Amino acid sequence: MKNVFRDNPTIAFGLGLPLLLVVLFLAISGIPVLLVAPAQYDVLYATNYGYYNNAQNTLQIAVVGDRVQVNYIGSNQPYQNPRLWRFNPRTGAVKEIALLLPPGLAPNTGSTVETPKIPRVTPIEVPDLAGLKVDSSSLAPDGYAFSAGPDGYSGRVFTDLFYSSRYRSQAELVKSGRSIRLPNTDGAYYGNTVRFIGWVVSP
Repeated sequence: MKNVFRDNPTIAFGLGLPLLLVVLFLAISGIPVLLVAPAQYDVLYATNYGYYNNAQNTLQIAVVGDRVQVNYIGSNQPYQNPRLWRFNPRTGAVKEIALLLPPGLAPNTGSTVETPKIPRVTPIEVPDLAGLKVDSSSLAPDGYAFSAGPDGYSGRVFTDLFYSSRYRSQAELVKSGRSIRLPNTDGAYYGNTVRFIGWVVSP
């Protein structure tokens, strides 16, 4: 075998270069994990946000001051509700926060006749959000940022070279080349259906 590679350097080069590139890319991608501190703050984010809903029959999730407020706008049932998640980057655990619709909503037939000109706004109580202090700044206090878009964070050179996903979205927490994928955010197509809500700063 040694003689084959020695007598045919082109074959040796052709077989060795891809392996060398793989090792190099894996080494480069592992450097931020060693040099950048892990994320410290839980993040709140919503999926399916605005994908099938219109502005008059939808749940709206927003941070007002330092509290999360959830309101239902409209009097008809939405086609699809957003789902709210809390992710702990220290443990990797994710929890879905239940968003319960107000009772008595009429079926949504898609007819604009049934939609009132001034939609009704109904506050939604969410026990899992009660008492949480949330920071909606683009950067967490530890310097991590929320990133959502095609293939998530563009710093992943290895996966960008060997995998193409034109319409797929993946949300992540990113800082100085280190990235942490957020659960339940992959597989979204044709739009920004993942929405950042905020960082849980206490409790």
